[in-house]
Amino acid sequence: MDDRPQTNLQLLNQLRRAGYPDDDVARIKVAYDFVSGRFAGWFRGSGKPFLAHLVGTAGILGALRARTPIVTAGLSHAVYQLGELPAGAPGMSRALRAQVRGVLGTEAEALVARYATLEWNVRTLPALRARLPAMSPADRDVVLMRLANELDDHLDLDALYCANAEDRRHNIAAGLRLVVEIAKELGFPELASSLDQAFDATLAAQIPSALRTNHPVSFFAAPPSPWRRRSARLRQIFAGLRRRCDRLLGRSA
Repeated sequence: MDDRPQTNLQLLNQLRRAGYPDDDVARIKVAYDFVSGRFAGWFRGSGKPFLAHLVGTAGILGALRARTPIVTAGLSHAVYQLGELPAGAPGMSRALRAQVRGVLGTEAEALVARYATLEWNVRTLPALRARLPAMSPADRDVVLMRLANELDDHLDLDALYCANAEDRRHNIAAGLRLVVEIAKELGFPELASSLDQAFDATLAAQIPSALRTNHPVSFFAAPPSPWRRRSARLRQIFAGLRRRCDRLLGRSA
């Protein structure tokens, strides 16, 4: 899983090699075409293009032979949180969800919507683990998506290139490693092993501070156009407000 794809072509080739039917791969390509326009200019806190992170998350799910709607949802998992969606449809309104559903499909869109409301941080993980046996299949699929997201965030030492690298390293010791046990209990020992190794590497590595970005979380790099700069600034403000609300509510973006 450490060699997960980071581009659209790598993802499509991986899925075809894994035996996904061509019709399913075509549906995933439609999802990629959709999200690629919604995350242009967005980067992870490390400076990694956000689209590469989405592809990496989907690639990890593909390596696990997850069902096509789960891979599609993994590829689109942050669209309600940070995606550049149509104006006039704030939050996850019924109208907006209908538009996204028309592209991703009913099941994949429902998983993305559930993902957007999942409470996931070192404080909530013990309770989430305790709920696993009673979780619905859909909620377990969302947890699997979040585990794939976590792995992509820690491969390549990604977390250590963020401005808050030490906080991220502390989170592993403070309880984030519990996700290894969650992966095992979901029935994915290979994913658990990859997470464990990625955490160990993150704790052991030393990245010069000069290589870190000035960003603790995902950010938008404004394009040259004055109109796009104003639009980007508004999105950054709203994203910041959303993160503060999530912290108050105990959620992790």
